[in-house]
Amino acid sequence: MRCSHILHRVDDIHAAVRAFQQLGFTVVYGRRPDRSSNALIWFEEGPFIELVRVPRLSLPLRWAVQLYGGRGMRRRVERWAGRDGSWIDVSVETDDESISVERDRLVAAGVPMSRILNMRRSTPDGVTLRWQLAVPQDPSLPFAMSAYRPQARPERVVHANGATAVARVHVAVPAATRAAWQSLLDGEDPWIRFADGDGDGVQLVELSGLTAPLDLESIGGLPLQPVDSP
Repeated sequence: MRCSHILHRVDDIHAAVRAFQQLGFTVVYGRRPDRSSNALIWFEEGPFIELVRVPRLSLPLRWAVQLYGGRGMRRRVERWAGRDGSWIDVSVETDDESISVERDRLVAAGVPMSRILNMRRSTPDGVTLRWQLAVPQDPSLPFAMSAYRPQARPERVVHANGATAVARVHVAVPAATRAAWQSLLDGEDPWIRFADGDGDGVQLVELSGLTAPLDLESIGGLPLQPVDSP
């Protein structure tokens, strides 16, 4: 599997969309804007960026999440809700329309996983997308997803700021979870770079093609920069 996308938690999805648009990104809502809790920044190839609104979790909502997706999903959403103004997660994907082969491979490699979750949403254009998820019990590990059915990536993507692709995703990975990460990636990944340092999770995303550094104050200081910038 390979890097699918990187998630950024926001409190107000509409305000976040406007802020990223003002930085020169083309942003597409995941659903109709009046119903959507996420929005996507696509590139013509490689990982995309997802902006997602994650509410604070009440006790009933925590149990609802666990009932649907298991303890691993509840722990993951709790982790998302507790992280402000930052990257909250990263996903890996397969080209297959089912995640079952990859899930079985990971379980056999000693990575406890959730059951397979069948997902769907309707895009603003009215197209119903379907895909599958499998979530590690350890929320610090990336979650796994199948390919979208039908293909969701636009054929042509132009960002006014010149961005053309995610170049690198720097992720802090403690020694205790390094083997599980390598099992999830099933080898080298073109985008993910293991970073040294304390903590875990995505530390920095670098973009190719940006014509100038971004004014990050408008997006809460999110670690996002041109590739190889000082």
